[in-house]
Parts: sequence; C-alpha cells; structure tokens
Amino acid sequence: MKLLMTVTVICLTLALNACGYRLMGTGRGIVPADVQTVRVIGIGATTPVFLRTWRNYVRDHASGYSVISDSDQKADAEMRIGNLHDSLAPITFDARGIATVDRMTLTGELNLWRDGKRIWQSGSISAYEDVDVSGGPTAIESAKARIRSDLEATWMRQAWLKLSSGF
Repeated sequence: MKLLMTVTVICLTLALNACGYRLMGTGRGIVPADVQTVRVIGIGATTPVFLRTWRNYVRDHASGYSVISDSDQKADAEMRIGNLHDSLAPITFDARGIATVDRMTLTGELNLWRDGKRIWQSGSISAYEDVDVSGGPTAIESAKARIRSDLEATWMRQAWLKLSSGF
C-alpha cells in the first residue's frame, strides 16, 4: 500500500510538471519569441495613472522583452488595454428598499497587436468587490476609492495571468 501511494504521488508530480502547470504566469506567454519591445497603450477611458501602473506591473513580471510607453520609440508589438470601465450597482436592500450593499466592478480587455494585426485578445476581464453603503457619505466615498484601487490590482493580476498563460 505504501509503495502504491509513493508511485501515485510521483506520477502526479510528474504530470503537473509535464503539463506546464508550474510555469503558468511566468515567461513570455503569448508574446512571440522574436518580440523585444512592447508598447503599452490605453484605448478609450483608460486613465494615465492606470496605464502607468499596468506598464510597471508588466515590466516587473515580463521576461525577455522590454515595455515602453506610447511615445515615438519603435516597438515590435503593441499591447492595448481597451473598454476599461467601472460600474456600481446595488445588490442588497433593506426592508424599506434602500440599498445597503453595492457591487463595484472593473471590466476591460487586453489585446496584443503586431504589424497592424491583432494576434491575441484576452476577452473580457472583470474584477468586483462589494461596498457597504450604510455609512455616511464620507465613509462610502472612502470605501469606493479603496475598493477601486483593490479592483485595479486584481484586474492586473487576472490580465497578467491571461497574457502569460496564453489563454
């Protein structure tokens, strides 16, 4: 029985290693091997602060290519953040019908372009968190600002996992 358990554990370990599971989230992902520089730009309502934070995130995690801003430098590929928007919708109400909890959602997509052609699209990427709106206006606005910051960090992790895994 002990031998069977040992063999099973070894086989599972080798299977995870063979499928690349441990490599998910590392390396070049969907970025082609011959790409040396990637320009990161925002389309639509992407704020400059969010864009700068995303560039820094990619710089910190990418290997094998450099990330540049939307300046005049030559880039081998272009990463575009599009349709980035947030929404706030009530999800819980008290007995009088007054909203007590709102759900804040940040949604967007990521595309990789090369030579004027889209070579990869992430699809919709969403992150959400609930906001307790039963406090006063100052507390609510403070919570919304903190949650927006948390949502941006969560969205970036999800986008990076999609980009680096190729899914």
